[in-house]
Amino acid sequence: MNELDVFLFKSILQAIKNQINIEKIRGIEQKLQQERGLKFSDLFNKFDEVKNSLFEFESELKKIEDEILRDFLTVEAIDGTSEKWLVIKNRYLTELILKTFADEDKKTILDLTRDNAETIPKILVLCDLPNTSGYRKMNHLIEDGFVTPVGLAETFEGKRAILYRSIIQKIQIIINKNDIITKILIPNDVVSSSQIVRTITEIIQGKANPSFAN
Repeated sequence: MNELDVFLFKSILQAIKNQINIEKIRGIEQKLQQERGLKFSDLFNKFDEVKNSLFEFESELKKIEDEILRDFLTVEAIDGTSEKWLVIKNRYLTELILKTFADEDKKTILDLTRDNAETIPKILVLCDLPNTSGYRKMNHLIEDGFVTPVGLAETFEGKRAILYRSIIQKIQIIINKNDIITKILIPNDVVSSSQIVRTITEIIQGKANPSFAN
């Protein structure tokens, strides 16, 4: 999975857990591993390819396709550019984004690493964050996929340290009565290489093969 897929997968998995019995999820995981050597996360990269072989989970996979992936996000082109907004429709991911950017320290980290990747020690220094709380918040951002490793840098001690960069370049929040619409701008090359975005787009556009053909 690329960095955007890592970012999206956690929220997709949470949505699945809210919709489908955990035993059914484990059954799908086991079947994928035994018959195809795939992890559960690979299902979304090869959704159309594997779903027909998992016929005993037809209702569960149809629910994932129709109720979760189809209504997870949409891609909105920006006029005059090659860039695209990801319009987040999933409530869990929307709340996670809003909660993360509402944290001043996390927002400062994300702003700093938007254009330039930095090591964690340097991020904490530039953001004027204490080591204990700074590392804790960095770990949260890494676990949730908001920052991603993009390479290595050599420290003053001659050691190698991981460089981290924010995955979100811009964010728009639109409040329409009781609805909150969140748009995020991800680097175009990252969006283009995302298997999950490709799968969702194909499902929405009806380009994927018919589900569970008789």
